[in-house]
Amino acid sequence: MLFLHGVGSSASTWDELFPRLHLGRRLIAADLRGHGRSGAGNLPYQLADFVNDHVRLLDELGLETVPVVGFSLGAVIAQAIALAHPTRVSSLVLLNCIGGRTGPEQARALERLEVIRTTDPAIGVRQSLERWFTPGFLQGEPAICEREAAIVSVTPHLPYAAAYEVLATTDLIDEIHAISCPTLLITGEHDVGSTPRMSAEMQARIPGAALVVVPGLKHYLHVEAAASLAMLIADFLPAPSSSGPPGLPAPELPRI
Repeated sequence: MLFLHGVGSSASTWDELFPRLHLGRRLIAADLRGHGRSGAGNLPYQLADFVNDHVRLLDELGLETVPVVGFSLGAVIAQAIALAHPTRVSSLVLLNCIGGRTGPEQARALERLEVIRTTDPAIGVRQSLERWFTPGFLQGEPAICEREAAIVSVTPHLPYAAAYEVLATTDLIDEIHAISCPTLLITGEHDVGSTPRMSAEMQARIPGAALVVVPGLKHYLHVEAAASLAMLIADFLPAPSSSGPPGLPAPELPRI
């Protein structure tokens, strides 16, 4: 099962979720190019770069078809993989996904892109925490919140901005009707960037898609609501056709 993280983050962001997933599947997470331990590659980035990276990863691991879970930018990439390589994706979970931005929402995304281009990630991340987490979680789990902030803080500035540009300028709403695999969309009730309205519009476009809006929460559902999210994913996925390494990922996660 392949997991794609969000912009500025890394595969480590799944650390709260993975121990709660007991699916009988191998859990695979990779750092996006320019993030974590992955090389930056050539700038600027295109959506196709991220798609090709993950298809190559599946090829190198000898995996033909897998469920794919994407968060934020990772969810946009996951959509693109399902569109460009439909035989590689058996099912799709789109967490806090972007699609169908209104004019004002698009303008805000471009404004934020300019801020990211001119602000070091270590500085900008302090303002992001309030968009990611509820006040109660920020107060009750400061170590977890600071860990997520630290991941973004050390992301190199130029790759971070290049990845955010892909997020800010990509909208696949007019293409996703061609997604043919079972799809589940999940977002937070108070996510201001990946709103319930966006997820509802995507659900309406993707044949047979299901939608869950988690009450009271914001953007980082996979961290703040890891236990609930694990149950949603487990209920959505069919049992694996053959047994494999259960539960946790291998100690050394594949990186691209």
